[in-house]
Amino acid sequence: MNVALEINNTYENFELAKDIMYFRVGDRGLVSFHGKNYHIKKRLSSDQMNELISDNFFFKVNTDCYVNLKKIMRIQDGRVYFEVKGTESRYTTITKLRQYRLKEIWQQQQKPREV
Repeated sequence: MNVALEINNTYENFELAKDIMYFRVGDRGLVSFHGKNYHIKKRLSSDQMNELISDNFFFKVNTDCYVNLKKIMRIQDGRVYFEVKGTESRYTTITKLRQYRLKEIWQQQQKPREV
């Protein structure tokens, strides 16, 4: 019984920056969050949506999709690949125009900070 409660809490109380690889914005405030092994759809208010979109953890890769900068493994051939262990890689597509800018931002974050 405790296991079921823990799973339920994971789906209801996920942390965007830590748990979500990317999300897609749909009609009427419906947002689809994509994690390692799950997809969660939630309806958000316009204020919640604006806060989510303006978050520095996420980058807009096309008209309705935002990726988590901390979860990116590589950017290649119009795709953004995410950290997934095993043989399967999760990815989402990115427009060529935004691919160059995302690579710049992502590489700046990857550089070790000088002390």
